[in-house]
Amino acid sequence: MRSTVYISLILISCMNIAYAIYCRRVFPILAIISLGIVFMYFVAFTNATRQDSLLTKIFVFVLSATILLLLFSAYIFVYKQDNLSLTNGQATLWDTATMELADEICADCDTDEEKVKAIYEWMIHNFEYDYDCNPVIQYFNVRKTISTRKGICYDFSHLFAALCRSQNIPCYVVDGDKRNNPDYHHTWNRVYFDGSWWDMDITFDIVQTTNKGELYSLHKIEEIMYAIDSEYYIKRIY
Repeated sequence: MRSTVYISLILISCMNIAYAIYCRRVFPILAIISLGIVFMYFVAFTNATRQDSLLTKIFVFVLSATILLLLFSAYIFVYKQDNLSLTNGQATLWDTATMELADEICADCDTDEEKVKAIYEWMIHNFEYDYDCNPVIQYFNVRKTISTRKGICYDFSHLFAALCRSQNIPCYVVDGDKRNNPDYHHTWNRVYFDGSWWDMDITFDIVQTTNKGELYSLHKIEEIMYAIDSEYYIKRIY
């Protein structure tokens, strides 16, 4: 019985770690801490008393339920992704209020191109770069980003993707390292409209708008979404 519990604990911990890294979510870390406490319980109680046996059965039941929930969560948010460019899941999560905001921004728009440009204009004129932000764990919080009107490239790119996707416009988030400086990491977007994919660096243009500089705006790329970037080594598109 104890061997089963130990193996279950290890599997759950591995699943939580993988989920936390892949989706950049904070709550799996809390689950890992809880599992560590449970693990210490089984290490401490080595005598199979009747009370211990009952508690063991309870913990096994709880762990089994946790495994099922984690598997379901991983299936929904990680694996069940027919079209990542339109998905409300993984690292890009939004709520009903976000959809209502996107509807308001795009109220006077008829085409996807007009909607993309409306979202772009709204963001570059309403947000500012947070130079004091240096997160230990980087993850996207749509409510915090919208309410504070501040963020870094990771926040802005996911917000732009969330607003576009909520309007049924395909949009990806792209992570990359600068070719001439591998220590420089950046996140931007690739959005689809008018039969083509377009690169958009919303963070750069937010900074440039504040500094009254030249904007990057929209750059048309090849018809395939996985086109190579001349400035960055692309590490992940999601």
